[in-house]
Parts: sequence; C-alpha cells; structure tokens
Amino acid sequence: MKTIYFDCFAGAAGDMLVGALIDVGLDFTALEAELAKLGIEGYSLSSEHVLKQGVTAQKFRVNITHETHHHHHGEGHSHGAHHHGRSYSRIREILEQAPIPEAPKARAISAFRRLGVVEAGIHGVSLDEIHFHEVGAIDSIIDVTGYFLGLHILGVERVAASPLPVGSGFVQCAHGRMPVPAPATAKLLEGALVAQSDLEGEVLTPTGALLLTESAEFFGPVPEMTITRVGYGAGDKDQPDTPNVVRAFLGESEASPESDGPPTTIAVLEANIDDMSPELFPHVIEGALKAGALDAFSIPVTGKKGRPAQLLTILSPLENQDALTRFLFRETSTLGVRRRTTRRAVAEREWMEVDLPWGRVRVKRGTFEGALTNLAPEYEDCRRLAAVSGVPLKEVIEAALARARESAGSGP
Repeated sequence: MKTIYFDCFAGAAGDMLVGALIDVGLDFTALEAELAKLGIEGYSLSSEHVLKQGVTAQKFRVNITHETHHHHHGEGHSHGAHHHGRSYSRIREILEQAPIPEAPKARAISAFRRLGVVEAGIHGVSLDEIHFHEVGAIDSIIDVTGYFLGLHILGVERVAASPLPVGSGFVQCAHGRMPVPAPATAKLLEGALVAQSDLEGEVLTPTGALLLTESAEFFGPVPEMTITRVGYGAGDKDQPDTPNVVRAFLGESEASPESDGPPTTIAVLEANIDDMSPELFPHVIEGALKAGALDAFSIPVTGKKGRPAQLLTILSPLENQDALTRFLFRETSTLGVRRRTTRRAVAEREWMEVDLPWGRVRVKRGTFEGALTNLAPEYEDCRRLAAVSGVPLKEVIEAALARARESAGSGP
C-alpha cells in the first residue's frame, strides 16, 4: 500500500505539504495543469529548491498577480492581511465545475465544508453566511486542491503524520489578536494528537491543520513501511534552531495484507464519563460497533471527587478513528477523547462447523504462529439449538466445544 508519512517537527502549512509532495516525486507540470482547470485567474505557480538551515527543501509558491489584500499561507505569516475572502458556496461551485479527477475534487470540497462548519460554529452564523478570510484566498484554494490532487497523482493510498506542534504566543487574525492556536485551528485539531514544543509563533496554520486532519489516518510514530523516497517542503519564516520544513517519507507499507484479517496496528479511543445516563452506554457501544469499531466496552471507575464513572474504550482501525471520535462527541457527554496508536498480536481466525444431535454449530478456531490457541462455539447458534431442543444452553456449548476439539485434533 503506497503510504506517505509527514513528519511535522516544525509545524505545517498548506504550501509546505504541497512542496513536500513535489520533493518526493509529484510532477509539478502535471499538478499545474490540473490546477489550471479550476478556472481561477490572477496567479502563477512556481516551485524551486531552497536551503533551510542546511536542509534542501522544495518551496512551492502561489504568486498572486491580480488579487489584492493577498495573504500567503506559509508559516510565520500575519493573519492581519484581511481581504474579502470567498464563501463556502462559491468555493464549492468553483470545484464542482472544474474538470479535475472526482476523488481529489470530492476531498477538497469536503475539506472546505468542514472548515465552513467550524467557522460557522465559532462565529455563531450559518454555513451559507461564512466567508473565509485566511483560507478563502487564491493561494489557499490552490494549496488545498493541490494537496489532494498531489496525493491522487502520486497514487498515495494512506496518509499518516507525526503529532502536531501548534506553537506558542499570539497571532493577529482577521477578527483580532488571538492566542495560538487560532480558534479555527484549535477546533480542527479535535481528535488529532498534538505535541508539546518550544516553537515560537503560529507554526501550524489553519490550512495545514485542515489538510492533515482530513487526510491522515493516524497521528503517531512512523508506521512500518519500506521507504522509497524522502522529501522536504519549505515554509517561509524559520525558527532560531529549527529548519522550517515538513519532512515526508514516501513508501510501501505492509498494511495491505491485513485486509484479509484483523489489523495489528490500531487506535485506542478512551473517555472518562461521569454525567451520562447508564442506559445510554449499550446504545453507544452498539453504535460504535456498527460504525466500524473492532471492539467497544466500558469499565466502572472512580472519578474526581469520588464520583462513580465509566471508562469508555473503543478499539478502532486506524482509518476509522476520526469518524469514531466524532461519533463519541456526538453520542456521549464527553468533552475529550484520548487517542493513541498501539500494536497488537492477533491470532488468525477461521470458522469450522460441527454436527451435534440437535443440529449444526459454527465454532471459531484461533491459531497463532501455526498453533491452535482457542476454540469458541458461536453463542447464537448454540442458543438457537437450546431453544429448539429444550436442552440446557450450557450443555449445547459443552458438546460443541468437545466435538470441535475432536475435529481439531484429527485435522490439520
């Protein structure tokens, strides 16, 4: 599976991510040709190698020629360069009418819609009333669309990223001076893993946060992969001791064989809940499983001030963790979800069938490294036979297990 991992040790911005894609092999001419199909005028594109504190990186630039009050979305920028911006509906219209590939088009539209919902919530207005300021300029539309086009052209199937540093201090936004991260960036980071750092200023821009949280399956260490190329995308302003670049690892991961079995790298989502009706927990657990969780359960714990609480845990495939995080915020009273990526050893599973005097029962057979580790009769099959035959359920289960052991001992 073609995988790209973004190491955001100095933060991230839209132009940095696109520059990193170019540095690992994205054809700039092909990208430029696709972006021209948006029909936007007033800009030109360029990409060149620059030196950032001894590191050679690709600097992707959107050079504005006609639009005034322009604001470039590289790092270390000032958000005070206010311009008229564009509405979500106008950006969606531009993208929908463009004859670009459907997959990156849909991803770009989805990203802008999510940003619109975030901005609408912050300002207390409807989605139709939102006009993007920092992320509505030509350069940011190009950065967002160019990023998803770049992933598509490169054939990337999986995106992952390091925990994201957000920087420190204050930033001047279109609506005033705000602490880092700015409100939109902070909201976009819900469910993402952030990192503590000593970096000064706003090192993670709204566009950078938007693109990574929309595309990354998980945030954590470099996944197991065979690295084929390493590239760097440059930002604008440097930190005193840190090159202002995003590092990208492009390669092949071994995740594809897991499509035939349970994944061995998963996300663990947890929340301590002390203010929700107990009758809702079965609903949440069942809903999480339907939404793609590998497992879901709750454990009684004692919370702050001695309050009884439940530790709700969801085991999730990496690609489902964002959706399941949103599910938890929507369906529970929690105000925070802890997320971590972990490895697990998984036994191989297969079904076998055994015949009993009352009918046939499926038995799940587990093996690890070729050795039989477990036999588990399917509960619903046993319960059905017990109900029909009048035999106690425990006897049906015991008989199924004994017959399965006989079959397993005589078979391979």
